[in-house]
Amino acid sequence: MPLPVIYFFTDFGVQGPYLGQMESVLLASCQDIRVVNLMSDAPFANPRGAAYLLAALSRYLPEHAVVVAVVDPGVGSARKALCLHVGRRWYVAPDNGLLSVLSAAAGDCSLWEIDSSLMPAVSASFHGRDVFAPVAGMIAQGQVPQMQPMRREAMVGASWPSDLEEVIYIDGFGNAMTGICASRVGDFQALEVAGQVLRRATTFSSVAAGELFCYVNSIGLIEIALNRGSAAEALQLGIGHAVHVSRR
Repeated sequence: MPLPVIYFFTDFGVQGPYLGQMESVLLASCQDIRVVNLMSDAPFANPRGAAYLLAALSRYLPEHAVVVAVVDPGVGSARKALCLHVGRRWYVAPDNGLLSVLSAAAGDCSLWEIDSSLMPAVSASFHGRDVFAPVAGMIAQGQVPQMQPMRREAMVGASWPSDLEEVIYIDGFGNAMTGICASRVGDFQALEVAGQVLRRATTFSSVAAGELFCYVNSIGLIEIALNRGSAAEALQLGIGHAVHVSRR
């Protein structure tokens, strides 16, 4: 039996006590749990953009992964807490659209609403520590949390498109990921962004130094890049910046 592994997907950043507190809760419940920080700089307070990034990253997780996804600007409000079962993977997250893209792409999956009222000492501002991490720990150990079935159509974001023609993430190199899964758009030739048409290339070495281009990145999303520079700075891009796929 493999050791249980929990994956964190958050917008917390690595500074401060937040990731450490969630990990501490898990280790208190089971010393053998392993924690992987999949992403700590998901689009800040932006569940819509983060939903497309989480779906793309999930394709590279092991089949028994348990994911705690916390991009939760509505923490403490009446928004629901969810548990999603896709194949053999489990996800726990707020009902703010964060799991909607995964759910729509999965086809066959199960969704539940977590009854967080039965959990002890739930703070108003940190459900990642007090709700989502404990539920993930229970699932990883084969236990069943208190929850009830929920229709996927009732979750926030159920009507969102399968791809998002926006910039959803800018990495430390200034490369800008879009919410467009390349496998779903077919043989695209270029990307229109910030008044420019960027031609498709295979990778950075395919273009000259200082040249802007678009390509399919390592997790299958269309990405905007500048060879040996920051595309985000050159084009003045930010999260939510509109893009458009061109097949010409």
